[in-house]
Amino acid sequence: MTQVGGPVGLFYGYKTQGVFSTSEDAAFAGLRDGRADGDVFRGGDMHFADLVADGVIDEKDKTVIGDPNPDIFGNFGTSLHYKNWTLNAFFSYSLGNDIYNYQRAVLEGGSTYYNQTTAVLNRWTSEGQVTEIPRAELGDPMGNSRFSDRWIEDGSYLKLKTLSLSY
Repeated sequence: MTQVGGPVGLFYGYKTQGVFSTSEDAAFAGLRDGRADGDVFRGGDMHFADLVADGVIDEKDKTVIGDPNPDIFGNFGTSLHYKNWTLNAFFSYSLGNDIYNYQRAVLEGGSTYYNQTTAVLNRWTSEGQVTEIPRAELGDPMGNSRFSDRWIEDGSYLKLKTLSLSY
C-alpha cells in the first residue's frame, strides 16, 4: 500500500492474535468471516483482529502490518595489515525493514495438497491445544492462510560480501 505522505509499499493486511484453542473461545469472540459464506470461526482457526469491532472479519479490518523500507542501510569495509599479510573484508547491511515470506506462506499455509514444512506438524488438531499454526483444511474455507502479519518477518541483515586474504 502506498498513500500520500507515507512510506512507499507498506504491507497491508490482517493482524492476527493467535489461534483459537477451543471452539468455546472462538464462540466467545463472536467473529465470522466476511466473505459470501459468512461462516463462524471455530477452534483451530486464526484469531484475526476485528479492528472495526463489528464481529465480521472483512476488508475493513485490514491495516498496515509491515514496512519493507529499512530504517538504515549501507556498507562498510576494513583492511587489516600484518607484516606482508593483508585481510580485506566488505559488508553490507540493512536494519529495520520487514519482508513478506511467500515461501513460508505456501509451505505452511495448510490449505492445499502440496508438500508442507515440518512446522505444520505443530498445527492445531484438538480442542484446547495451544499453537501458533491453525488447523489444516483443504481449500482453506476460513481464510486462515490469508495475507496477514503471520507471514511478515524482520528483514534486517548483515552480509559479508567480500573477503580476501593476501600475501
